[in-house]
Amino acid sequence: MNRIRYSEKNYLCEYDLSLEFFNELGIKINDVTPLRKVFILSTDNGRKILKKVNYDIPRINFISDSLKYVKKDYKNIISYNVLKNKKNYLKWNNDLYVVMDILEGREASFTNPVEIRLCAENIALMHNASQGIREYLNNKYATDVLDVSIIDKYIYAYDDLNKIKKMVLEYDHKNEFDELFMDNVDKYIGEINILIDSLKKSDYLYLRSLKDKITICHNDLAYHNFLIKNQDVSIIDFDFMTIDLRINDLADFVLKAIKNAAFDMNKMDMVIDSYEEIAPLDMKEKKLMSYILRFPKDFYAISMDYYYKKKKWDYEVFLNRLKGKLNNEIYRLELIDTLNQKFKI
Repeated sequence: MNRIRYSEKNYLCEYDLSLEFFNELGIKINDVTPLRKVFILSTDNGRKILKKVNYDIPRINFISDSLKYVKKDYKNIISYNVLKNKKNYLKWNNDLYVVMDILEGREASFTNPVEIRLCAENIALMHNASQGIREYLNNKYATDVLDVSIIDKYIYAYDDLNKIKKMVLEYDHKNEFDELFMDNVDKYIGEINILIDSLKKSDYLYLRSLKDKITICHNDLAYHNFLIKNQDVSIIDFDFMTIDLRINDLADFVLKAIKNAAFDMNKMDMVIDSYEEIAPLDMKEKKLMSYILRFPKDFYAISMDYYYKKKKWDYEVFLNRLKGKLNNEIYRLELIDTLNQKFKI
């Protein structure tokens, strides 16, 4: 069992585990065990996951409908149980809870090439199974469910970093995190500005118009969201899912697979090759992925988490993580240079 971190303990304390609550769920509980930010329930109908979600009912239904669509052709994903109230959620004391059947397996290891290949192949299988999902959901919800463009997202990021920079400039006393942020922020703002211009001139908008390029996107393809049992892989935790270009999702996985391996290009090629054994990519998609990988995601994320208190970490944790990301910068720049040469950007 994984150790429960301090921030996760605080979150788990917010759960209501009363007998009345479980009666309302309609589940007979034999045992309850914490794991990360959820509880594992031992029930008369097998083991299940209880999760308190921080999004609204329409979002729950959107995720559930998307997963049902994918599950018709790809079974190795989670799905929400229908509860006693005939819904796939329970509203209790102003909180929303969902219950899922547990998928067996251990977390994937991104240091193991075999497991990286298995994960990449299963991402491709999931994407293939979601072909046509945009049209299906558009009809169901009578609106276009395609996510906000990454051009707009990068414009938001550009504005966010400028706002934080302005805020930190006004500090009378700057700590080490502030100083490191100020030493590097202009470089990243410049990178994002160039990236936005490049995307506007690219085939990005054209690709978004092609039906076969649009799939479900998980958007958090970290090692702990893949469960491996023998050679079978299951994908869990779709809290951040969207409907968008499949290459966005693959780029997210590539980054997570290589960033702790000095941005290893060989590992990136292995991911792409494994994915393409199931779902071939065209050159426009690969070129777009090279743009997505140029976005300074780590610096932007740690800055937002720290200055807007999105994570309940101690100061030293934030500082050490920022230093680690900045120490990785030389490898990230080498990756960008290699991608520029490879795709003649």
